[in-house]
Amino acid sequence: MPDTHLAALDTEGDRRRSLVTRFQKARGRTAELVGPLSPEDLMIQSVPDGAPAKWHLAHTTWLFETTVLIPFSQGYRPHDPCFLELFKARAASAEGRIDGPVLRLLSRPSTADILRYRDHVNGAVLHLIDQATDGELDILAEHLGIAIAHERRHQERLLTHIKHAFWSNPLRPAYESPPELPATTPPPDDWVAHDGGLVEVGREEPQPGFDHEGPRHRVFLAPFRLAARPVSCGEFRAFVEAGGYGERALWMADGWEALRAEGWTAPLYWEKREGAWRVFTLYGSQPLNPDEPVCHVSWYEADAFARWAGKRLPAEAEWETIAARCDSVGNLLGTGYRHPRAGTYRGAGPWQMCGDVWEWTRSAFGPYPGYRQPDGLDEAVHGRFMSNRMVLRGGSCVTPFDHAGPWTRHYLRPDSRLSFTGFRLAEDA
Repeated sequence: MPDTHLAALDTEGDRRRSLVTRFQKARGRTAELVGPLSPEDLMIQSVPDGAPAKWHLAHTTWLFETTVLIPFSQGYRPHDPCFLELFKARAASAEGRIDGPVLRLLSRPSTADILRYRDHVNGAVLHLIDQATDGELDILAEHLGIAIAHERRHQERLLTHIKHAFWSNPLRPAYESPPELPATTPPPDDWVAHDGGLVEVGREEPQPGFDHEGPRHRVFLAPFRLAARPVSCGEFRAFVEAGGYGERALWMADGWEALRAEGWTAPLYWEKREGAWRVFTLYGSQPLNPDEPVCHVSWYEADAFARWAGKRLPAEAEWETIAARCDSVGNLLGTGYRHPRAGTYRGAGPWQMCGDVWEWTRSAFGPYPGYRQPDGLDEAVHGRFMSNRMVLRGGSCVTPFDHAGPWTRHYLRPDSRLSFTGFRLAEDA
């Protein structure tokens, strides 16, 4: 699919400069995010489905090399042929690739080697953009767009994985110091009503690499109300202290089994010290702020809370229908504050629908009507994940701006708590 942003520009020079800017911004942001990390930090892998930061640096570079440079740059020679196999997307070891738990053993190549690899590929991509003919820019932009989207997804994963790694350290180190920001006024506990009826949802033109967000289609909704803000830490604390984690009737059967097996008693990163709740953040351990959106809860926990509160989770079409008509943006990666914030209260709401926390819905992840799984890059195909996952909407405090919006469709297993996940409530009208 042609890059519509690129095609809208007037001149070949404008199109070329736009492509360079997008590429440099994406690569520069990743370099910025690993800036606070030591070489030892870059090696940490604390969960099997996570990855060390060093691997994120190398794997994102691998995609540019294998899907942009090798196919389109005549005479390009790989930086190191061994890297073409070493940094592939992970799969079963029987296929000769690196299993997740083994990534932490990759002490070599060194961090310096990986950074030289990134510099080599960065220079080669910029040279390719400069030398491409006008007729080659569209197809080059399509492949670059997919690789850029892939890198931005890994920026969120990198921060997610390093947070868990630092929390796993008994010293509980901080990733960085928190920026000084003005105090916010939390939104009121309000609701947004919708009369229901036939609505259209989905992207009209899915972006490259996000095929699962289209095609646009019609859905019939019954009248409903959606909470104007996400569930807060204070509200979820009431659920915890009321014994919600011990009430089997509140939980789906699989959720109760997960709770018992994993020993859940509160959201991930919560702990009680001397009678007061604290939460671990990328800024280290902090007192729990009751006005912040609750974060790092599984779908099972969100569903149990909703049942306890006498409400339900929204369907993804309900969520999107409300989000598409509001301009309330929450805290995203570009704001520089890497933790959910109590939203500033202004306007009539709803608030924080795109940012702060990914919001669980009650919808299982599956294809939209008319969806066709695209041919081509494996990294672009979300269709292979359309099983045993639930849909999340919006974006979080570590999601890039252009990956968060009313049509953004994320998906995780219902027991997942590693990502910056929260939720808001809904009810029938």
